[in-house]
Amino acid sequence: MIDGSRIAEFLADDLGIDMSDVEHDTPLFSSSIVDSFALVTLMMFLENEAGMRINPVDVTLDNFDTINLMVAFIERNSQ
Repeated sequence: MIDGSRIAEFLADDLGIDMSDVEHDTPLFSSSIVDSFALVTLMMFLENEAGMRINPVDVTLDNFDTINLMVAFIERNSQ
């Protein structure tokens, strides 16, 4: 199962995001830390790591704005 630390590592290493002031409950998209161009890469990473498909209608701020929300979404929707 993917955890918040793994997502934070991906954001830093693969997307080049400065994670020094980012906590697991920091808004990422609504605060423009992560932009829409990185969204596709992040969704592909989450799908690969969690072994699941993410329905485009589920890609909302309520599900993906923070690392904690991403982890909770994956836990709710993993098989």
